[in-house]
Amino acid sequence: MRETARAIVTNIACLKEKFNVLVICGIHNKTLAEHITLESYAVEAYPHLWVFDEKFFLKHAKILSENTIATLPEHLRSLLENSNVIIWLSQFDDLDKFPTNIRKAIVSFWDYVYETIRAKPRLSINLLSARCVEDMGIDYEQYLKSFIKAANVDYSKLRRVGNAFASKLDRKKLVHVYDAKGTDLTFSIDKRYIGVEVGTLEDCFSSGKECEIEVPGGEVYVAPIETSANGVLAVEEFRDFKIKNLKLYFSEGKIVSFKAEKGSDVFGNLLDKAEGDKDRIAEFGIGINYGMKLTGYRIYDEKALGTAHIAIGNNVHLGGVNKASIHWDFVLHSPYIEVDDVLLMKKGKLICK
Repeated sequence: MRETARAIVTNIACLKEKFNVLVICGIHNKTLAEHITLESYAVEAYPHLWVFDEKFFLKHAKILSENTIATLPEHLRSLLENSNVIIWLSQFDDLDKFPTNIRKAIVSFWDYVYETIRAKPRLSINLLSARCVEDMGIDYEQYLKSFIKAANVDYSKLRRVGNAFASKLDRKKLVHVYDAKGTDLTFSIDKRYIGVEVGTLEDCFSSGKECEIEVPGGEVYVAPIETSANGVLAVEEFRDFKIKNLKLYFSEGKIVSFKAEKGSDVFGNLLDKAEGDKDRIAEFGIGINYGMKLTGYRIYDEKALGTAHIAIGNNVHLGGVNKASIHWDFVLHSPYIEVDDVLLMKKGKLICK
């Protein structure tokens, strides 16, 4: 973990001397956060560690008002505004155990935090608690090993791989994605920006691009034309919600029907509760992180070299026009990808031409 923290500070966050660095975490990932703080001191930055203890709010939920919990005080706002870099580890463990009103107040507070720092360089480090990971049926030790390997990669190599994929998509029009599981989907990327997330803040500091980075990171992405998707997307698992063998049927960019072997009603309820352009295609992405091993956790798996992902919902942040309360990625393992009738990927392997 100490070596991973060093990689995060030096290779991913690219911290410099005298940077004001805010490290946010929960109790469950405090160890890594402490190492990140120590490594920030080592490069002569000025770190501050902010540990969110949700157990405190659960213990005192009966005497704390919703308004008090949801308020972002000015001294905290000042801390956020005066931080040069935010390193944000997942701060929640189990919000479902809170009363509904308190849970909403806590989420509202962190929404205010996000809005305050959304224009700042920041890392979102996806290190969940053992409970969350094991609830998804994922071995926690393997999950940690995957996280460490994926964070400790050669980022110049990720850039080369990403640029190679991006060059194959640039100024192209029609994408066809299919696989052995039943996916057979076409959509247009005509005149859309092709982004390369190399997994570091290097481009953010040099050009102002890619200033919100996920850790582990590494993908090529594009927002398809929102009315262009036609066909079927077959998803083996949507493990967060225990949904299996989900099929989404698209017409003119929108989901017109769906079915699942398990959890069809769960997916329907989730979609009903979402708002905005929730059922339109939002993103097409290709993973480029060669260090990432598949875990079943989709936020990791979508970064793995050899995978692709299709998302629905919000895509304004990717250069699209969908505005929605959700952004859900569905990961495809070993897909075939054709771009303007030229095979780009075969069973997850880049076809070099």
